[in-house]
Amino acid sequence: MIKEGYIIMIDIFLDFLRVNWVNILLITVGASAIFVYIWQEREREKDYASMIVLQIDELQERMQQIQSYISDNGLDFKAFYESLPLINENYWDRYKHVFIRKIDNKSYHNINKFYQYVLSIKEQQEILRTLQKNYFFLKQQAIANTEFSYIDRIISATEQSIISPDLVEKSKNDFLKENKNENLNQFVGKVLEQISLNNPNNNLDVFWSVYNQKRSKFLGIVNNNQVLTDYSPLQISHTINSILKQYSMLEVTGTDGYRKLRKIAKMTDK
Repeated sequence: MIKEGYIIMIDIFLDFLRVNWVNILLITVGASAIFVYIWQEREREKDYASMIVLQIDELQERMQQIQSYISDNGLDFKAFYESLPLINENYWDRYKHVFIRKIDNKSYHNINKFYQYVLSIKEQQEILRTLQKNYFFLKQQAIANTEFSYIDRIISATEQSIISPDLVEKSKNDFLKENKNENLNQFVGKVLEQISLNNPNNNLDVFWSVYNQKRSKFLGIVNNNQVLTDYSPLQISHTINSILKQYSMLEVTGTDGYRKLRKIAKMTDK
């Protein structure tokens, strides 16, 4: 009897499969799709959380680096200018909507504040870079204008110093007529002939000689850092100092939200 009962149950089950196999297949496929979707979403969350956590850790190191640029004398603008951009892509702003319901309000607020401080310092960095690039451009323009001025003045002076051969010949003849001293006449005649031979042909040599002397002296003065003032507004230094003071009082990596992000990213605790 028991055996016959099993056989009947198997027959009923097989009949059920024959009648409903399409529905069962659809349910199986649907369940698989839901499972795959949930798995993919969790993997995406893990990736997003990893990107945010790694960026926060990196930015904190960069903020410490910027703090080292500040001394009793103020901000080291040269080191600050030469540093890499503080942040290129804001992962928190891009993916925070994924975690808004998974972390507490205080953690969310603190991480938001942290990124605001980072972006504010990046803005000051960009302002300084723009000012210094403009300074380099204006300095180059001033050098070019000065050199053009030298060229114009030296060309004018060179052209005025040229003595035409006809004028030399006329001057020589007039002098010889008016003076009876033979030795003096001979000497002056040779001098005027020498001027006539040399001066017209060597005006470019004279130009380059004078120009290169002036240019060399001018560049020597310009390249002396004590001559030209490399100005950077003090407001940049004051603003960065103010931001860093506020940042120093902010807790980020110690918040529950940061730890939750590390857990989602499956990172080991620090």
